Amino acid sequence: MTRLAALWRLWAVLSAAVLVAAACSVPEDNRPRALDYSLLPDDLVAATETPEPTPLITREVLIYLIDENNLLSDVARNVASPARPITVLEALFSAPNEAESEQALSTALPADVEVVSVDIDQANDLVTVALESEVFEERLEGENRQLAVAQLVFTATETTGTARFSLLLNGNPVPLPTDNGESDVPVTRSGFQSVDPEYQPEPTPSETPTPTEPPTPTAPPETPTPTATPTVVVTPTPEPGPTLPPGLPPDFTLDLS
Repeated sequence: MTRLAALWRLWAVLSAAVLVAAACSVPEDNRPRALDYSLLPDDLVAATETPEPTPLITREVLIYLIDENNLLSDVARNVASPARPITVLEALFSAPNEAESEQALSTALPADVEVVSVDIDQANDLVTVALESEVFEERLEGENRQLAVAQLVFTATETTGTARFSLLLNGNPVPLPTDNGESDVPVTRSGFQSVDPEYQPEPTPSETPTPTEPPTPTAPPETPTPTATPTVVVTPTPEPGPTLPPGLPPDFTLDLS
């Protein structure tokens, strides 16, 4: 009898607990409804705030574009730090920005090119750039091809500190056009002196004639003042009269009529 009473009491306690839990549970809505943001607890509000983006750290690097005279021109670009060589080459294949275009800078490189790798061989002072592109060779002809390769050579050797350059296109070595013709071996900057501004002859200054001072005007010769010819007045000498004999008186006159 005692055991039965204990079981009844246990059942009563469990039933009361179930009823209390049901009364304290969150009621369910028949459909979704908007919650008042101001009524949310602080821990939920903090979880929904968007974290501030981490500021991008950049570094200034040099790439080479083409100026209006078809010569290479070094240009500063900002890339994500650390500035790996492949990142610098990817920046080179980007179109000139607004500031560069205002300076009449352009590029001979097509945009649809993937930079696969940039391998540095310090022992041989060599950098090898591998590209993937179906149109690289097709879109580059003549002078444009040499300018494009010169951009690659100067930018890659600048960012890696190497002297020699070679190119792989779609996994195959590519002969490189230089001032001396096609080269099947790695090239250096000296093969592109025709587009290197450091090797361009200084413009010959035009010969400007030395200004000649105007001659000092010479005073006209003085005209001599004519000298007046002196007038000589000739007084006629009276002809001598007859000579009178001595001893005549003073009042003696001779009538010659």
